[in-house]
Amino acid sequence: MRSPGIFWLVVLVLPPVIALTMLAPFGQRMVTLIGVYALMGLGYQLIFGHLGALNLAQGALFGVGAYATALLAPALGGLALPVALVAAAGLAAVVGGPLLRLQSHYFALATLALASLVNLVAVHAETLTGGANGLAGFARGLPRGPLLLVVVWACLIVLVLACAALARGRAGEQARLLRQAPLLAATLGIDGGRWRLAAFVVAGALAGLAGGYSAALSGVVSPEATGFSIMVLCLTSVVLGGTRHPMGAVLGAALAVGLPELLRDFQGAWLLAYAVATLAVVRWAPGGLAGLVDRLRGATVAVAPAPAWPAPPAPSAGPRQLRIEQVVKRFGGVEALAGVSFTLARGEIVGLIGPNGSGKTTLLNVISGFEPADGGTIALDERPITPLPAHAVAQAGVGRTFQARMLEGESRRDELARALSVGPAFLLLDEPAAGATDRERSDLVETLRGLRDSGLGLLVVDHDIELLSRLSDRLVCLDRGRVLAVGRPAEVRADPRVRATFLGLDEAA
Repeated sequence: MRSPGIFWLVVLVLPPVIALTMLAPFGQRMVTLIGVYALMGLGYQLIFGHLGALNLAQGALFGVGAYATALLAPALGGLALPVALVAAAGLAAVVGGPLLRLQSHYFALATLALASLVNLVAVHAETLTGGANGLAGFARGLPRGPLLLVVVWACLIVLVLACAALARGRAGEQARLLRQAPLLAATLGIDGGRWRLAAFVVAGALAGLAGGYSAALSGVVSPEATGFSIMVLCLTSVVLGGTRHPMGAVLGAALAVGLPELLRDFQGAWLLAYAVATLAVVRWAPGGLAGLVDRLRGATVAVAPAPAWPAPPAPSAGPRQLRIEQVVKRFGGVEALAGVSFTLARGEIVGLIGPNGSGKTTLLNVISGFEPADGGTIALDERPITPLPAHAVAQAGVGRTFQARMLEGESRRDELARALSVGPAFLLLDEPAAGATDRERSDLVETLRGLRDSGLGLLVVDHDIELLSRLSDRLVCLDRGRVLAVGRPAEVRADPRVRATFLGLDEAA
């Protein structure tokens, strides 16, 4: 998410100013409704746009806020509006933990079930919600007319600027990693579960606040406020406006409110126009209308300079030894690791070699917490890390890079620099020289030696035995999940079993 800039600040402030100075009450009502839907969409951008989770309960949480306002306004007046925010956020917090354990379409289906449940309560709990007739006559103590317009748009302007500022900083980068490369995010100590729960709750809070404002605007709340049509409006408006652009929710809401009015004489034609507009944006402007406007007006995004190999960090405190003791990992009937044991000390480079399928990457996955061990212990000094999830292993001091690129366009230099940015005591490198030129390999060797001399412990997987022999203090050779040999490079390369299984020398066989 980029900075709004002067252009978008003017676009953001202009609607309420024009409405208050030039428009009749009906026009002011439409601008207020745009602000209401934009607030709901702004919250939805957090969970759907920035973290990529298809939440289908945003409309239901909007309805929860509306009903909370209708029920509490006679007693609390305007204070019912912040209570509506708390009610929707509270429901999101209660159900968010179990729901967010689900992945992909399972999460979407679970949130759809939650939305259906909320709608059923709204329809059938007649003593509380008024049933199909809904609730009315509660809005006397709530802000109305121009005052409500000012309150809604003041909240919207502040929240758009706040979300844009957060997304431009470290929080935005962490959200991008969680969306595009969750495994990489975990190796940097980012707790994806906590992030998604926070986004789900904040999104629910903004939906509840928007629902409260909607109740104040209309003076009536019915089960339609919890219906799936509100969710569809939220989803499509955010997609149309831009899922991650700071003004995407505002532009999408303006289209959702304005298009039916512009095409009112054509009855249901606005639905067709809305569908066509959605398909056109998805096909030709995936960044949404806000991104399209930026392109048309020539707005550019700064391009980062080409990265250099990262300089060795200053020596850091932390654990002194990584111990792998009798580690076992099975996949069904296949024993990928069968009692692997060795140690890695700070200030040491250990090269991990072996033929394809020997268990090298599996071992890195088990050490870094992506795969649970079926036996044995992995410890930092005396602290076992075997049961910890990946982000907790990273926080304990174990960094990781991957054989495959996690982010499109990112180089090995970027990946290594990112892994070092969290100050690990130990670094696991999976084929860091893959695809590198001779010059890049020489630079890599120099860089990794500098990291070792600065006090890091490095476990390096690579098929290039010559590179690892030059680089490593010790080599560990795996074959079929078992350790064949451990020792200095010359000793391991001279081992008859290593020569037969890995080097493929006939005289050794």
